[in-house]
Amino acid sequence: MRSEVNSVLEMIGRGELDSAKARLQSLQHELKSERDRGSLLAASGICGSIMRAKEGTMQSWEPTRLERAAKSIVASQFADDFDQGYAEAMQAYSKLTQRTV
Repeated sequence: MRSEVNSVLEMIGRGELDSAKARLQSLQHELKSERDRGSLLAASGICGSIMRAKEGTMQSWEPTRLERAAKSIVASQFADDFDQGYAEAMQAYSKLTQRTV
């Protein structure tokens, strides 16, 4: 599932938002764990934010801010598998956006 979410994040990075949204919807039926649910939710949130943003970018979500937020989630003593999956997707998107800058 992790590779599937990463491929969706790459679609988002290339601006293929409609394809990414369709793929996210199809992946909902393939969830096998809480970690998968967290990753998919993060990717859905990123896609949704970009679709609503002007000019197709998330100006307030700089790669360093994404990385910091993900590390904060992982460091929480209350973090569970869902949170881990969410943080992993955020980190993957952060790394992707750093490569394209």
